[in-house]
Amino acid sequence: MLDALRSPSRRLGSLTALAAAVIGLLVLSGAASPSGPEDAPGTGRVLVLGFDGADWRTTERMMDAGELPNLSRLREMGSAGPLVSTDPAESAAGWAAINTGANPVKNGVPSFIHRKVYDGSFVGAGLAHIRQEDGASGLESGGSGGIVSGLFSVLGGVPSAAVAAAAFLIGLLVFRFVLRAGVGLAALLSAALGAGAYFAAEAPGAGAALDRVPGVVENEVKLDGFWIEAARGGAPSVALQAPMALGRPGVQGARTLFGLGVPDVRQSMNGDWFLYTTDTLAAGRPPRGKVAKGSGTGTTFRVDFETPDGGGDRAIETFVYGPLDYVALAEAQAEYDDIIALQNDRERFQKLGFQESQELNKRRKKLEKTLREMGEDPSGSGAGAKLHLHRTSAPLRIVEKAAGETYEVTLGGTVQTLSAGAWSDFFPVRFELSPTVEISAITRLRVVDTDPFELYVDTLQFDPKHPTPWQPTSEPASFSPQLVDLVGARFETLGWGCMTNQVKDKMVDPRYFLEDVEFTMAYRRKLMEKMLAEDDWRVLYSVFSATDRVQHMMYADHDEGHPLHDPERANSTVTFFGEETRLADAIPAIYRQMDAIVGDALAALRDGDTLMLCADHGFTSYRRGMNVNNWLVEEGYQVLRDDLSSTSQGGGLGAVDWSKTRAYALGLGMVYLNLEGREPEGIVAPSDADALMAEICERFLAARDEGQVVVTSAIVVKDVYQGGEEWGSLEYPCSDVMLGFAEYYRASWTSVDGSVALSKGDDGKVILGPTYEDNDNPWSGDHASNDRRLVSGIFFSSEKVAAEDGEFSVLDIAPTVLDRLGIAAPAHFDRAPLQIQ
Repeated sequence: MLDALRSPSRRLGSLTALAAAVIGLLVLSGAASPSGPEDAPGTGRVLVLGFDGADWRTTERMMDAGELPNLSRLREMGSAGPLVSTDPAESAAGWAAINTGANPVKNGVPSFIHRKVYDGSFVGAGLAHIRQEDGASGLESGGSGGIVSGLFSVLGGVPSAAVAAAAFLIGLLVFRFVLRAGVGLAALLSAALGAGAYFAAEAPGAGAALDRVPGVVENEVKLDGFWIEAARGGAPSVALQAPMALGRPGVQGARTLFGLGVPDVRQSMNGDWFLYTTDTLAAGRPPRGKVAKGSGTGTTFRVDFETPDGGGDRAIETFVYGPLDYVALAEAQAEYDDIIALQNDRERFQKLGFQESQELNKRRKKLEKTLREMGEDPSGSGAGAKLHLHRTSAPLRIVEKAAGETYEVTLGGTVQTLSAGAWSDFFPVRFELSPTVEISAITRLRVVDTDPFELYVDTLQFDPKHPTPWQPTSEPASFSPQLVDLVGARFETLGWGCMTNQVKDKMVDPRYFLEDVEFTMAYRRKLMEKMLAEDDWRVLYSVFSATDRVQHMMYADHDEGHPLHDPERANSTVTFFGEETRLADAIPAIYRQMDAIVGDALAALRDGDTLMLCADHGFTSYRRGMNVNNWLVEEGYQVLRDDLSSTSQGGGLGAVDWSKTRAYALGLGMVYLNLEGREPEGIVAPSDADALMAEICERFLAARDEGQVVVTSAIVVKDVYQGGEEWGSLEYPCSDVMLGFAEYYRASWTSVDGSVALSKGDDGKVILGPTYEDNDNPWSGDHASNDRRLVSGIFFSSEKVAAEDGEFSVLDIAPTVLDRLGIAAPAHFDRAPLQIQ
């Protein structure tokens, strides 16, 4: 070895190899963990495919018509039937139950929305499936980008002392044998290098003023998914787009790509999106723009083409607005806190002069305004505007070429040429928070129109190739970059995939939505295909959401009885998965794509393997909505304040007179009692609760929607579920009474946040609005709040199996997977595994 070091070229090569070996050993030592569990018995694998919203009735009808050959084959070789969902039958609760084998009370996810008591004083709607809290930035190892990220992305997880030792050893070799320094000097310089490496590894964010990040998102689920339990039992597992898994700790042998629950880089759950237009009627210049009504996720920016002074192609110079500037937010919050502390310190404050105290007050007010604009609220009043101020940004340049036939678009240092109607490839975009900390995002663009010019910028999603430490898209964080390498391309990471809100807000043509659906389903299929070819797993769980998204947005075209059905539009066509497809047939088309994916899985099965298909819920057309709080008012269970002067006062339970109200509703079909000791102004005695719930249930079942023309039956509620009956406690986290709506009905949009629909009478006074309304929203299909047996999802198994009570349930999947692997079931499972017949 010393002989080799005496030759400069050989010396450098040997030192490079030695350095690489040292770093490799350190990485292995940092990644090392206690020996894993013994391998699970047997060699058979379990493949679980999840199809969000895949409806049993639709699937069975299409199989019987010969349209789904692979599903028909699977039904013949094994078992198939309706899979009964949770109550309510929605994705958050349904997937959490499938994953954990436990009911919502145990797993912690009762719905997307639930009752929340704010500050102990008032009741409102809150998100039940996720939490957003200040979280550690995860920059203990040098940040997510910038100068130091390269080294520490390699040495991530290695102890700081080990990093220092490596630096010392490499330095000693270089200084002593390459640079020919004396032993003492080489040791001294190497020690300095090692010390510097140690402190760099220990420094949060390598100098970035960012220890905590506000609004880090995690799912509320309290229990591990079946693939985690499988890995814990010795069966290596992979989960792709696993819903309701974000934030759960990993275990050795499990790799998870998170699905439903992952936000965008702006911390929006449904994904913010943007339209840049030269339309002279458009309002809102950057950075404020104009936020779309409805979901509030879209912003339109008015921009202009300008010709350079020296001549040349016309160009638009603007910005794309990314995550909040967390460093600036932390600095503003710290300064605000210091000012408040000073003003509350009577002795110190009185020592200030009049001018100083006035300047301090002005500064405090300015900081309050800044913090509100950033979405923070120093006063605790709940204020906070959805603005694009104080956000990091990336320059966007659009150059008109060939008289408007093409456009050269530059974003994040990447240049692509787009023509009207064509989607771009992914643009990687980096948003800098400090010289050493940045967030990596990806987005796609589409030139929607040329006169006036309109450019659509899709959601800024976390880049799977460069994970963000505080909001990873996989567990371990290294899994998503490995998947990028496996498929050879980046992919979407937003938990709520596809452009549903864009269509819901009537800002995007449904044809663009279907193009996006095809893109999303194609890459998820490719991920599954690549993983099927691997040999390093015994459990593979792959979830597809396109079936759900298409049915939400396309039922108005598919269902001739829907209030929004337009025969001309329904018969118009779009190229969908390579075929000219009527909009009316988009729903059957997506089921055929599901069938094709099942064919891929069937082809990959080996002897001893088990294939199961599941869905979190089914679907129906959403034609009519019930304003549930209006019904409660009509029936005498809820009383409105007598001082209402505006119809806008009906929002968010704001119109309720709590001193006289016995029940209220929010979410999707959830009814709560105004219970003493639970609600801030509760009046219902606990001893009266059971009888009152039973009475409310009986009255809902008798409700009739007479006189309407879009539903053939006047029956509104098919079934009801009383919390005490279902789960044995009034503390059932979903609701005290859960409505199971009949075909074509749902809790109205007004009901979701607890609002009551108000109108103006002939005398101008505020009166109660209608209890039932047609659904005039493009979100035209649904399942949430429908009776769970009406909107059952699909269940298929390659084995002939039977359930303990003769009914397949979302709670059956987890115990059956572990049973097939020979792994003991955890105590929290609610049902026994399906038995082979």
